Amino acid sequence: MKVGVIGLGLMGSAIARRLVSRNHEVSVYNRDVSKAAPFSKTAFVAASASEIASRSDFVISVVTNFSAAKEVLLGKQGVIQSSNKPVVADASTIGPMQSSEIAASLRAAGIEMLGMPVMGGPAAAEAGELIPMVAGNKQAFEQVQQVIKDIGSQVFYIGQKDGSANALKLGLNLNIALIAVAVSEGITLVRGSGIDPAVFIQILNSTYFKTGLSEKKGPKMVQEDFEPSFHLKNMLKDLELATETAQDLGIALPNTTLAQQIYRAANNSGFSELDYTSICGFLAQINGLKK
Repeated sequence: MKVGVIGLGLMGSAIARRLVSRNHEVSVYNRDVSKAAPFSKTAFVAASASEIASRSDFVISVVTNFSAAKEVLLGKQGVIQSSNKPVVADASTIGPMQSSEIAASLRAAGIEMLGMPVMGGPAAAEAGELIPMVAGNKQAFEQVQQVIKDIGSQVFYIGQKDGSANALKLGLNLNIALIAVAVSEGITLVRGSGIDPAVFIQILNSTYFKTGLSEKKGPKMVQEDFEPSFHLKNMLKDLELATETAQDLGIALPNTTLAQQIYRAANNSGFSELDYTSICGFLAQINGLKK
């Protein structure tokens, strides 16, 4: 299938590489053209999102936020301007109402958009082990599901309701953020007690209460290795979306709101470009325990 990828950050680049490896005819576009350079020999590098749409049967967009998603999908050189009508799957982490708004605008122009946030990082994308959650027109989903299966080990079709997959994504990401804070506070308490926190992680990972985060990220957190697989600034953005969505629904999420404030403080203290688990480094800093 002819597949376009819009947005070549950590996740978008990994998805594009995976699709190339699966022998799809891939076109790529990024607003910062320098990020497209590595694909010059393996994919067609488009000059605009509308050009991507004109060349593709299926377009996957994965950009930073709602503003960027509107620009590449609905803007003057966006997908909506193409005379071609590809199926679009937006994998950006945006709010449910935001996804619904974009889907309605594209549908009015004859283009079906699937909300398709994913769980998993860039390494999972390259290995085809993402967990896509898809909401929108079922016929459109069935038309492109084989390509989605090429990037995902399990694919969940949520239903026709626009935005429903995005609500699930926010629920999952706030869970990750809260686990990161909990592990970070455990490390901070142990370190403040004069005990090697590596022992804390070793014991935690020997119990029923271990998580994928404590197993994969825990040892790096102890070593203050915060090479980003998902930037702290993006986790902050997702927590803000979760709290805004909760307010719209009239739902109280007290721990999520507190976590959002902690991540905001860390973001404003120089941790924004590090991994989201650098909340551990932030706690060490404010407690005078930083190496």
